[in-house]
Amino acid sequence: MVLRPGNAEQIAEIMRLCHEHRIPVTPRGAGTGLSGGALPVHHGVVLSTERLNRILDIDERNLQATVEPGVINEAFQNAVKEVGLFYPPDPASKGSCTLGGNLAHSSGGPKAVKYGTTRDYVLNLQVVLPTGELIWTAANTLKNSTGYNLTQLLVGSEGTLGIITKVVFRLLPYPSRIS
Repeated sequence: MVLRPGNAEQIAEIMRLCHEHRIPVTPRGAGTGLSGGALPVHHGVVLSTERLNRILDIDERNLQATVEPGVINEAFQNAVKEVGLFYPPDPASKGSCTLGGNLAHSSGGPKAVKYGTTRDYVLNLQVVLPTGELIWTAANTLKNSTGYNLTQLLVGSEGTLGIITKVVFRLLPYPSRIS
């Protein structure tokens, strides 16, 4: 079964019901990943995040943006570039892959050598846990020492620890020359 929720609350309800009835859930973004992580090998529910595809806020003053996981990487890069900002992670599939999938794999791309991977640009995540609980993992700051770093734990976990429903990315000023 494929479910296509449109918001975090719907995802929370799906996760709560699946947890209660012990139904496996496989999160899926655009399906461009090559690791097979979005294949439901244990059957159950495929939870698509494609409808969570909005750029919610670009905060030029604080060099941050809040987005949903279904936003296409290249669309996000273009949107922040329009206001003079830069989001470096650029996987080969940037024209079709989603930011949620990039988070699931901590994707990089050619610019990763100079600028780092997706992991290096995540400040905070809104996540639905397997029980259906909705949490934020950190604060929208560069320096935060309030305990375990749940944000970094979730980035690269391929949806095994929770479903990301919102992301706060840090951005850079757009460089005069990109190398």
